Amino acid sequence: MTQDFYDEVYRVDHPSQYGGKKDGMPQRTNSLTPQTTAWLEQIGFASWPEAKILEIGCGMAFLAKVHPGWHGVEYSRTAVARVKSRDGNATKIFEGDAQCLPFADASFDGIYTWAALEHVPDPNKAFVEIDRVLRGGGYGLIAPAWNCRSWTVKKIELRPVSELTWMELIERYSIPFREMLIVRALQALPQRLSAELRLCFKVPQPLRYRVLHPCWDLIAQYGHVSDDDAVADIDPHAGICFFESRGYQVISHPNWVKRLTARHEPLLIRKPL
Repeated sequence: MTQDFYDEVYRVDHPSQYGGKKDGMPQRTNSLTPQTTAWLEQIGFASWPEAKILEIGCGMAFLAKVHPGWHGVEYSRTAVARVKSRDGNATKIFEGDAQCLPFADASFDGIYTWAALEHVPDPNKAFVEIDRVLRGGGYGLIAPAWNCRSWTVKKIELRPVSELTWMELIERYSIPFREMLIVRALQALPQRLSAELRLCFKVPQPLRYRVLHPCWDLIAQYGHVSDDDAVADIDPHAGICFFESRGYQVISHPNWVKRLTARHEPLLIRKPL
C-alpha cells in the first residue's frame, strides 16, 4: 500500500508537489541544493569527482547534479521511470527500499538523505543499511523529518469535531500544550538520558522510533501537507546514539550537551576507519 501511494503521488500532474513543477524543481529543492553542495564542499568531496555519493529517497533526482559521482535510490517506481525518461537510461537512479539497499557493502564514500527516512516502516533497518553501504572513513548527512506528529498523520486539526473520537478530541485540544518547547523537552529527557547512559557501555544501540499510522484516505480527502504520510516518529537523539554507539564521529553533535539538546538539524557523521 505504501509503494502504491508513492507510485501515485509521483505521477505526472498529481496535485502534490512530489514530482515538482513541469518546468523545474519543487520549491523545497531550491534550498536543499545549496545545503547539500555546502556539505560536499565542507568534507572535500567537491574536489573529489571520483567519490561515490548516494542519495537515499531521491524522488525525482533534482539533486543529481550536486556531484559527478551521484547515485540515487528511490522507492517509487513512477519516480524512477520518470527520471530515466527525462534524463536517460544511463542516469544512476535505482529502484530500491531503504530497508534493503541494492548495493554491496562499503559501496559509497558519502551518503545523504533529506526528509525520507520518516517514510520507512522500520527506520532502524534503514540506518543499519546506511552503516553497511558506507565505507570506513566515509561521511553522511542524515536528515529525516524528525519528531513527526501523530495528530498530523491523522489530520486531527482538519477533520470536523463531530468525526473525532473522544481520544482524538483530547489530542486535538492538547496540541498547543504539547507543542510547547518545555513540554516536549521534559517528555524527551528521560529517554535521552537513558540512551546517554547506555553509550557508556560501548554497545551498538538500535534506533528508537515510534510507529505512526497515516490515513491514506484522509490525505486524498483533505490534501497532502508535510509529514502527513510519515510512518515513523524519530527522535534526532536516537539517531545520534545509533551512530555514536557504533564508533562514528557525530560531527554535528560533538558532546553530550549538543546531543541532549538536538532538535531538527541534520546529523553530520563520519564512519570509523
